[in-house]
Amino acid sequence: MNEQPNNHARILWLPPALLLVFACNLGGIDTQQPADIKAGSTSSPTAGLSAKESPEVPVAPSETAAVLTSTLTPTFTIIHLTTPPGAAGTTRYITDFDTKPYAPQKKAIGGDEYHNNRWERPFTSGEMEYLSDVDLKRVEMKIAAPWVYVTFEFLDPRAEGIGETMYGAEFDLNKDGRGDYLIWGASPADGEWTTDGVEVWKDTNFDVGGPTPQGANAPWNGGDGYDKNLFASGVGDDPDLAWIRQIEGGKKAQLAFKYSVLNNAAQFLWNGVADLGIRNPAWMDYNDHFTQEKSGSPLPVQTALYPLKEMWGLDNTCRDAYGFTPAGTEAGLCLYYGTIRGVIFRDYHHANPASMTDNGIRDANEPVYPHGEVRLGQGACPSSGYKSASIGASGEYAFADLPIGTYCVRHLITFPVDYYRTSPAEVTVTLTPGEVEVVNFGVDWMTQLI
Repeated sequence: MNEQPNNHARILWLPPALLLVFACNLGGIDTQQPADIKAGSTSSPTAGLSAKESPEVPVAPSETAAVLTSTLTPTFTIIHLTTPPGAAGTTRYITDFDTKPYAPQKKAIGGDEYHNNRWERPFTSGEMEYLSDVDLKRVEMKIAAPWVYVTFEFLDPRAEGIGETMYGAEFDLNKDGRGDYLIWGASPADGEWTTDGVEVWKDTNFDVGGPTPQGANAPWNGGDGYDKNLFASGVGDDPDLAWIRQIEGGKKAQLAFKYSVLNNAAQFLWNGVADLGIRNPAWMDYNDHFTQEKSGSPLPVQTALYPLKEMWGLDNTCRDAYGFTPAGTEAGLCLYYGTIRGVIFRDYHHANPASMTDNGIRDANEPVYPHGEVRLGQGACPSSGYKSASIGASGEYAFADLPIGTYCVRHLITFPVDYYRTSPAEVTVTLTPGEVEVVNFGVDWMTQLI
């Protein structure tokens, strides 16, 4: 009978040294993904994943099998292709309440409104120790595509806050009061750009802010805030998505992120935040998670709530409008201001049609007429009763620091006989942020000016 061929697997014998090399290389193939990184964590995603020495594996020739083993822990390295170039200037900025003068009294005197999601809490819980690096003074934004820079100016650096205090900005792209993106980073140690401790979060199910965006809804457990982590310490689809560094010798922190995070949006609402005490994107807005009683208060006048309790080490700004003129009704909107001013003058040549100044407009060399009073009403004319201004010897009046909106400006005077107006007695104006609206009132009389 003929022998049948042996169809069993052949056993390959390798020298022991070659087997060790092969085993080490094999261990590096199974690259693990980093563990989930907790919101606000400042540790590198590679922490705990450093390579270990592989113990010797005794391998001997065998007629049955060759055993390959490895105890190597795999590693990965984040490769950065680009860093932010930096950009001078400011596109928008927001100022915030300065609590430092009141720190010795362990209190704030304003800027904290629980029911409006406004926080001025740069203190520890209970003891109310002042946290100067949490006390925001000014937050600036500069758009220099393809990058966006957000700079945080706080009252004083604090060594204990390095790697702990989170500086960030929320962006509301559809202007509905709910943050769509949160980009923040841990207080950096130096002036070198780093992705360590930097996170980008997105609200995928539109529940940031709860049933009433910016308003208090606590206790409310119906949402998960910013629920999707797009980037953490360089881990994400784009390892260069967001960075942070110190500037001005540690007096400021600066975030930089790619404009594409916001889909290069031309319009949005945004605000700044400094957070040491909570640092949990899933709980935002915080006044949906913490009741007022549990949060405490930095205001001693709120005797039933003072001092701070579970909501401490927190500061944020009002919300600024980028790329559009706000209606004034947007949730959390900053109080924008403008000015209305003008002069009361004699339309001196009004009686002379040949002068072509018969239009109630103040022309060169027309004198002032410092008489009467100017009153201001909120809303279109004939509204009244909001403010009043006397007219000085220069004939001028002014209403400064007016919230944006519509006003009725009215000049009141009791005219002598033969006096009359050359312009309307009241004018409706609408102020936009930073605008100076000039409203002059002309008068004249039939007799010759002496």
